[in-house]
Amino acid sequence: MLQENVMSRRTRPRPMPFGLALLSCFMVCAAPGAGADPRFGDSTWVAPGALDPDDSTSVAARVAAPDHARAWETALRMPSRIAFFPLRVVAWGMEGAASRLGDRIHDRQQNGPPRQGLSVGPAFDLGGVTDVGIGPAITWAGFPLAGAKLGLSGTWSTIDRRRVKFSGTTRDRRPVGARLSVVYDRKPDHKYFGIGNDAPKTDLSYFLLESTDLRALLLLGASPLRQLRLIGGYSSMSPRRGYHRTPLLEDVFPAGVPYAHAATQEYVYGLAGDFATLDDVKDPSLGVHGRFELIHGAGLRDRDPDYNQWRLEGRAYVPVFAKRRVIALRLVYAGIDPTGASTVPFYRLMSTAKTLRFAGYATNRFRDRQLAIARGEYRWTLVQRVSAVALYELGAVAPDASAFTLSSAHVSYGGGLRLGLREDAAARVEAAKSVEGLEVTLELGSDF
Repeated sequence: MLQENVMSRRTRPRPMPFGLALLSCFMVCAAPGAGADPRFGDSTWVAPGALDPDDSTSVAARVAAPDHARAWETALRMPSRIAFFPLRVVAWGMEGAASRLGDRIHDRQQNGPPRQGLSVGPAFDLGGVTDVGIGPAITWAGFPLAGAKLGLSGTWSTIDRRRVKFSGTTRDRRPVGARLSVVYDRKPDHKYFGIGNDAPKTDLSYFLLESTDLRALLLLGASPLRQLRLIGGYSSMSPRRGYHRTPLLEDVFPAGVPYAHAATQEYVYGLAGDFATLDDVKDPSLGVHGRFELIHGAGLRDRDPDYNQWRLEGRAYVPVFAKRRVIALRLVYAGIDPTGASTVPFYRLMSTAKTLRFAGYATNRFRDRQLAIARGEYRWTLVQRVSAVALYELGAVAPDASAFTLSSAHVSYGGGLRLGLREDAAARVEAAKSVEGLEVTLELGSDF
């Protein structure tokens, strides 16, 4: 009996002190909405009971009713969907190829630590339908220092074009980095039509050009789109009698051209940079991008000319009611001016090749001291990262800025497909029409 009384005293709850009870009652009664259901955000709030997952049409369901396009909208869109279905099929193929082979064509973007060690594989060089080069490629990541990368490749094409490329980078994607590149190129069928904006197409001729270009760069800025580059290097160019195609330059221009068979060697140094603000670095739909390059060439020998070379470029991207539809604009102004009494060799003039190529015209179709391009594109996304493109372009070359006129510009228009690979490279296939016919091009390293 005594033990039972002791246990009951131990388990009986102690009464709450009067002051603490009064304070608790005041807090509960004074709180807003006391006695009402707890609101979202309160510490006592809990989610309501789950709805029936099989009843998505009930009034209390949180899922909106299925959205069906109006019949007239479907009928209106059907012709364009049918017309562009082949483009969508090609786009699916480009996307699939890029997912499998894109990292072999271009380095993987640094989303994590790069794979270290030595690797060997094939190298491909696409210079044209009949100029397909193949050879070995060696990459060594982490040598000779951690964070460094070396690459060496060589290709030999079906027209006996020979190319060797070496590149070395350290502290890539860091605030301060460095890069060294050496490119040797020997092409026996470079095109030459003459000098000037009115050079006739019938003056097509060929010559051999052997060039070696060495560049050492100090990179200030982790992103290629927001970066300043200090440049120093060496450039050697040697024109000679071509082969593989006719007619040759000597046959079409018997009076000769400046430095027709004279090699030149230059020390080069200068400054370049990119400054961009974009909503998407691979497929921008809103923003601006400016770039420049200022180079001075100093001849090694008395016969080698001295010159100043520049390139200014501006780009703008504007969405058309949605991110998947974009207007892209591009303006380029480039040139080379001799200093003193020097004459610029014909093979060092501004030429419509590579990133300065005129759409709808053959590579190297025009050349002169200065070059200008104005290009507009309308892009709309077909599938992820692949866009269809409609383009319109004006381009011209001239001996000086005062010689540019709108009436003398070469006009071209067309369309194609664009696949964004990384922030400074894209793959493009396009067909453009000009007064000289239709030109189809494939670029694996386009920067626009």
